[in-house]
Amino acid sequence: VYLSGSDEPKDKKTGVARAYVDRITVGSGEAKRLWQQPIGDVHESFSLPTDDDFTGLIVQRESATDVPNTYLRDAKSGKLQRLTDNVDPAPGVTKAKRMRFQVERVDGFKFWVKVAIPPNHGSRLPALFWFYPREFTSQAAYDSRQRTPATNRFPSIRTRSMEMLTLMGYVVVTPDCPIVGEEGRMNDNFVGDLRNSLWAVVDDLDRRQIIDRSRLAIGGHSYGAFGTANALAHTPFFKAGIAGDGNYNRTLTPMSFQSERRS
Repeated sequence: VYLSGSDEPKDKKTGVARAYVDRITVGSGEAKRLWQQPIGDVHESFSLPTDDDFTGLIVQRESATDVPNTYLRDAKSGKLQRLTDNVDPAPGVTKAKRMRFQVERVDGFKFWVKVAIPPNHGSRLPALFWFYPREFTSQAAYDSRQRTPATNRFPSIRTRSMEMLTLMGYVVVTPDCPIVGEEGRMNDNFVGDLRNSLWAVVDDLDRRQIIDRSRLAIGGHSYGAFGTANALAHTPFFKAGIAGDGNYNRTLTPMSFQSERRS
């Protein structure tokens, strides 16, 4: 059988994950590496082999500035043959300036925030926060679930990408907003952790002179919609909210809620 995956780099702050394909001998479990993504600024991912002997493979190649395209790679020589000629469907959005950095809450918990800033921007712009809270038992549990950012991949823009609002001059902020507590009881701290997480992000972006903290909106889907309603009710930061497909009455989820298992 063949196994495809990616290796995490030793330095998660500066390195990037590298895709690979191994051939596994059923029975003995012996593994042989057939291919690994070359080191460099281009991200290459495996799609499928051309035959059972893996003499060739179909890969997708992209970079932070190059649109993903499909190639045929000769497994032995490494020679590439381009198969597609894709173009950037939304150049106005992909040219946005992107940042990722850590912020610290008043309780000392550190978490990550991603920001997309309109190109040719000034300072202190209006912003939309788009988020989906996640639940953890500790800082260590949060840190262990962090994936290495794919800095060598082309910005992915889909029909529901909130980054399209950069075309209208908005900064788009995607904060992690961790909800932290004992296993199965994280939601005891929902309001406090939500408020303190958003507070830390607003203060940090304000210090960086990226946002106008008097012109902020927030939104999210499902758990993010529930978080949006709570953010509007329990924080002073936001003038408007977009709550999509949320469940705001917890008595309607008596058997479970996210990782919550209590009635």
